[in-house]
Amino acid sequence: MDKEEAIKATRQGAIAACISGCITTTFFLFFYFTQVESELSMFGDPWILLDIFLIFSCAFGMYKKSRAAGIILFIYFILAKIIIALELQRAPGILFSLIFLYFYGKAIYGAFVYHKLELLEHPDKKPSFRWIYFIATPIASIFLIFATIGMLAMMGVFPHDEVKTWEETPQHQKVELIEKNVVGWNDNVSYFYSDGLFSVLEGGTILTDDRVILYLPDENDELAVYQIYHTDVTDIELIQAGDSITDSVYKIHSYEPDAWIQIALSVEKEGDKKFIEALKAKAIYLKDEI
Repeated sequence: MDKEEAIKATRQGAIAACISGCITTTFFLFFYFTQVESELSMFGDPWILLDIFLIFSCAFGMYKKSRAAGIILFIYFILAKIIIALELQRAPGILFSLIFLYFYGKAIYGAFVYHKLELLEHPDKKPSFRWIYFIATPIASIFLIFATIGMLAMMGVFPHDEVKTWEETPQHQKVELIEKNVVGWNDNVSYFYSDGLFSVLEGGTILTDDRVILYLPDENDELAVYQIYHTDVTDIELIQAGDSITDSVYKIHSYEPDAWIQIALSVEKEGDKKFIEALKAKAIYLKDEI
């Protein structure tokens, strides 16, 4: 590979990265704004914005013949495909993935060849802006870590940032809640939401056929479980309307003045409204009022 071929390879890699970024952006916009339920609806998760930023940043880096950008994107692309395959229980688009990997790998090789030839042609030339590598590499690594965390969150390793039906909840999260006696194996769960960052055991809210449950760690790091049966619900008060950053907060009242719980629900895909409407439909007192 000569110098011109090396430059061509890095540009082709950059173009491939831009195409990948555009496809991902299209998927995100479609699923985020339409709220269509599909096996690919995970692309509507806001975490995917980190993925998009990383792809376009690496595309620019490859265009500038950066070896680090090519390597980072090559590794992340493989990790992302593995995570998606685990989520879907199959490996979609293998042929297209191999095509992208071919261009990324070729771009990496081209970048190394280019810099080697530059050094041979200009042996006395001092490397310029070497300090950039000491800044850009840690920043790129941080984004790679966060983008990977985002992908893991999308596949259910971490709690989802939206209200889910029990069927949509990953099996290992169900098992954790059942083993901690938050719900039972025979409970018919309608909706579930955890506001935990790394584990569903950090706290959450569950709606079953007969009660609404609030659970959270106590001062001894044990799970405290509070519940109000639908037959005892007398009022549902909106304390704080949520937005894209904060959760909606509701206070569930019962016949006993001191027996109430305050729950937080994500507004993502109007999950808070779905949860509350389902609770209203189940609550005997409120149902009679309607």
